[in-house]
Amino acid sequence: MALVNYTVDLIDGAWKVGLNGKHFGPYSSLDAAVTAASNAARKAEVQGYDAMLTINTPADAETAARDAA
Repeated sequence: MALVNYTVDLIDGAWKVGLNGKHFGPYSSLDAAVTAASNAARKAEVQGYDAMLTINTPADAETAARDAA
């Protein structure tokens, strides 16, 4: 089976979901981005893909996200 890897990344102070080198969003919070990525991964699995979700959170991610808002 083909593998799809979704990522959740903090880019320039905004949470985004990544897939195949492209990012989608921004999302209002880390939780919102994780929910979107999880839902997308579930849909991919239903379509026959192996799906993986990687959450890339820097140690100070929540502080950085608040400062950007």
